[in-house]
Amino acid sequence: MRSGLVFLGLMLAAPAVAQPAYTVQPQPTLAQAQALGQAALSACQARGYAASVAVVDSAGRVKLVLRADDAPKPPVAAPLKAAAAAHYDLPGSVMEPRTHTDAAFAAELEAHKDIYNPHAGSLPLHENGRLIGALAVADVPHEVADACAREALSSAGGGISTP
Repeated sequence: MRSGLVFLGLMLAAPAVAQPAYTVQPQPTLAQAQALGQAALSACQARGYAASVAVVDSAGRVKLVLRADDAPKPPVAAPLKAAAAAHYDLPGSVMEPRTHTDAAFAAELEAHKDIYNPHAGSLPLHENGRLIGALAVADVPHEVADACAREALSSAGGGISTP
């Protein structure tokens, strides 16, 4: 009984509010992520492709992943593409060719290929001049992925833009 009272006393002396395990980063709202994701899937479907889509927050953490009903692969590449776009604040269409001309950049990406994919089809997302996350389309040809992502941002982005 006495040890229970000591434990209770220690608990009462502890801070009342625990800190979160991670800091919430700027991010698109769930509604924004859903609208962008669905618009990207629809844009690809209109081109005859079944894609996967991901939206991440500004730290590259997944907010949303969607996979078309008839997509041939699991949605692995889309979150990695979106994480790269958020981390570097660059579209995949800029990062991909840069890996062929910038050895240090290519080496950094190679060292982190388990978390970043620098291919076309990913766009950093900005709102009010601030990075809030990224959108990526994957599992289709890179030029198609890029077109679908840009069309989604244009049609469903609201106040979101890409640099």
